[in-house]
Amino acid sequence: MKNYFLGFFAFCYFFSTKPAFAQRTFSDDFSGNLDKWTLVNGLMSYWQITNQALYAKISQSSKLSTIVPKDEDWQGMDEYEVDFIFKVFDNTDKNFVIGMRDAANFYDFHFYNSQLIVEDIRNGFSLHRAGIPFVLELNRNYLMHLLYSKEKIELFIDGVKIFTTDQFWSPPIYGGKFGLKISTGSVSHSQAYFDQIEVREFKSGDVLFKQNDPSWANHIYDHANLWSENPTMSNWACAVSSAAMLLRAHGYQFLPDGEEINPWSLNLWLMGQSDGYIADGLVNWLAISRLSKILSDESGNLFPKLEFNYFKEESSELLVKLRDSLIEDRVQIAATNKHFFLISDYLTEQHDFSIKDPLFEYGLLSERTDEIESLRLFTPSFTDLSYLLFVLPKEVIFSLADESGLQLEQPQIITEEISGDVGDQEKIGEDYKLIYYPKPASAKFNLLLNMAGLSEELLDEMKIYLYDQNASLQLVNIGDLLDEASDFNKIDQLLVKIDYSRDSSSLVNLEVIEKTPDQQKIDALNKLADESKQNFEAGELSFYLFYQINLLIDSLREHLDYFFLLEKFLSFHSIFTG
Repeated sequence: MKNYFLGFFAFCYFFSTKPAFAQRTFSDDFSGNLDKWTLVNGLMSYWQITNQALYAKISQSSKLSTIVPKDEDWQGMDEYEVDFIFKVFDNTDKNFVIGMRDAANFYDFHFYNSQLIVEDIRNGFSLHRAGIPFVLELNRNYLMHLLYSKEKIELFIDGVKIFTTDQFWSPPIYGGKFGLKISTGSVSHSQAYFDQIEVREFKSGDVLFKQNDPSWANHIYDHANLWSENPTMSNWACAVSSAAMLLRAHGYQFLPDGEEINPWSLNLWLMGQSDGYIADGLVNWLAISRLSKILSDESGNLFPKLEFNYFKEESSELLVKLRDSLIEDRVQIAATNKHFFLISDYLTEQHDFSIKDPLFEYGLLSERTDEIESLRLFTPSFTDLSYLLFVLPKEVIFSLADESGLQLEQPQIITEEISGDVGDQEKIGEDYKLIYYPKPASAKFNLLLNMAGLSEELLDEMKIYLYDQNASLQLVNIGDLLDEASDFNKIDQLLVKIDYSRDSSSLVNLEVIEKTPDQQKIDALNKLADESKQNFEAGELSFYLFYQINLLIDSLREHLDYFFLLEKFLSFHSIFTG
């Protein structure tokens, strides 16, 4: 009688300790025939069903045979877990395979000479090999569990992890079936037993991250302790949590330092980058795109780079755009009411969207009472990631033109805000505007900034991010381009000249356009009017002097040639110094 308990135990044990599986499965208890299997090499006569179990037997030396599920039964599973019972009857080489694309590309697990030997076979050659001491006892049922995902391969035997790929292994081949194998070398006999095979699709990217997860909820978000009374991840990490889920959905599980991607590790990575966060805690979506390029390169381009685009229209148009983008792309990021979450799927029959919200318990977009305001779209791409990004305080008036003076219409001007998620009324990003210019041609651009009436402190908040087509970054602080000898009070405009290159380093220079003498006098009058009002309201200036000063200011606005009278008036009364 077959031992169904072992198969049931295997299924329950690994199902309860792994992420939820999709519906696609493959199973065979060998109670029928081998019509679910197809031959890769060798002879089908080596495989026989006896007593509702599969026996593999070869009685000649230097022979092998491999069978895999047929395409129609396999259903296109690329990542999966396998449970099966394995038994051997002699000490000759014993095998099974995983990730098998064809007879020359697979991962081979074989037990031989008191070892488990795992090999990465690509194009018929062993790319990598590992040996782990392990002795298979004869005539004993072993419960085997294999995990095959984009990030790693693991083998458990009777619930104990025996093997896992590490940093020395190349990323697994994407796709490929589980297979059964029997072989002989110089020894002319080999026999093995397989039973109760259960394969379930595994989605390494199917994760739901909550910003209030106890693992990171109380950690500091970005540098929020400098600008928030409630600086924790649980309050601010909706955007970075959504970004972490997006990366995982596209197959990226580990950061360049080997840390598994989650909201906390991604937060730390962004904090360590010059372009990671913008201003006070705004996630720079172009840094997420750049990270995907880094990870794609490390994987040997097995995974695509993610090209970023911002989209803002009426709610109905956003939903159409979202539905169309989900046809080809896996997930997207939406913003509503200054909160970010992931859109994971379009449900055709329900005309609704599945969502993964990092804070609230919504599972469908229709459950939300507020509308989507904008989308952050990420498109898999192996080509162009070039971008210009200007970060400016909201009060700065700017224009962007080409070398001939023609105004550029393509840039997207964005005001991106995030609210605190615990009801404390705090929000970030409200003082800035972001100007995105996707895929610029190699050309010369002029960014003209009107500085009249603005404070010098704003220079520290004005930045230019230049990404070439490979997502390599140049970060320019506009304030650093200003000559230390420059008198800020005399500056009328800043002309930032950008010689942008998609293929190499760009050049950025600054030209200062000073105020005319009359403009400088008017600014001085405005400044004096403000100061006199403040001093009068504070009781530091008498009504008589306040009245006389403002009378003189109003008169001089129309007669700037007599500005010298103001200086004499102030000097006489000794109330202001400049």
